[in-house]
Amino acid sequence: MVYDVPRRIVALLALLSLVGCATRAEREAAFDNQLRAMAGAPEARLLSDMGRIPDNSYQLEDGSKILQWRWDTSYIDPGTPPLFRYGGWGWGWGGGPWTAMGGFPPTLVRQNCIVEWTMVGGEAKGYRWQGNGCQNVKP
Repeated sequence: MVYDVPRRIVALLALLSLVGCATRAEREAAFDNQLRAMAGAPEARLLSDMGRIPDNSYQLEDGSKILQWRWDTSYIDPGTPPLFRYGGWGWGWGGGPWTAMGGFPPTLVRQNCIVEWTMVGGEAKGYRWQGNGCQNVKP
């Protein structure tokens, strides 16, 4: 019974550490909701809500305009060094050479996001977004 208390505490702490985490789908849904709330806004307010001027704009023949924002970030995940243990299966548990186990090399991680708004008559009529980094963008 004395051992049950620490296990319960560890299980409770593990559960509580996950409570504040949102899944990628939840973060993407929140991002989409932010964009949806901007629909119908005049161009000046859309620029203000997006936080910066667009990276590209395209004038279409029908008089509508496409405004495009891009976010590109990259970083290096340092990975984890291997663990070393002395001994191996071939020499038994009592000795043998140092053996590396596990570990991951550094990895380049790239995240990007593209948001495009269609402006008709100076008003934001529709949007689309794509990318694996959109859940991290704060428009």
